[in-house]
Amino acid sequence: MLDRGIELMRQFCAPNGLLVPPVVTVERRIWAFDACAYYRPIEIRICVDKCASIGFAGMQWSFPGHSVDRTPYGVIAHELGHHVDMTRSTRRDRYRGDYSIGIRKRSGNEQPLTSYCPDDGEWFAEMFRLFVTNPELLQKLRPRTHALLAADFKPVFEDGWRERLAGAPDRTILSIERKLAAKPARAARTEELFHG
Repeated sequence: MLDRGIELMRQFCAPNGLLVPPVVTVERRIWAFDACAYYRPIEIRICVDKCASIGFAGMQWSFPGHSVDRTPYGVIAHELGHHVDMTRSTRRDRYRGDYSIGIRKRSGNEQPLTSYCPDDGEWFAEMFRLFVTNPELLQKLRPRTHALLAADFKPVFEDGWRERLAGAPDRTILSIERKLAAKPARAARTEELFHG
């Protein structure tokens, strides 16, 4: 999964004029963090053993291209989001820049994709992860964020979200179908709050 994630990052960066950040793997025995990876300009460090495996049962839901993806494939795309945030920003702190803040504001503060969203930088990295790994799924789940990213970047994949999830367990597909079915009702409530 790590090699596939690095290759996807290269495929994304080339047509988008982005420098490919180096990826440094670190063994678990010397990894000093709870998270499985981090970005510090200008490199990605990852402890593959701390990343999730592909989820086929139980509480494990990660799958490459799914809205939940903590596999090395998804983690590399998430960290690429931090790289893009830092390189596209004019103002930065140690962990995030004003590019991610601007995208979140311009999206109307669309809901996070996952529970991992302590700040604008992580919100953006999760959205960017899905834009890289399954752009049509992001378009269906978070259309405003997708439109903003699509205005700035050319995605690698142009096929449908189901094709990106080929080989996924039935429960993974069902979870997306449920999210998509619930989305119109949530969108109507949100519009009512804004315009009501």
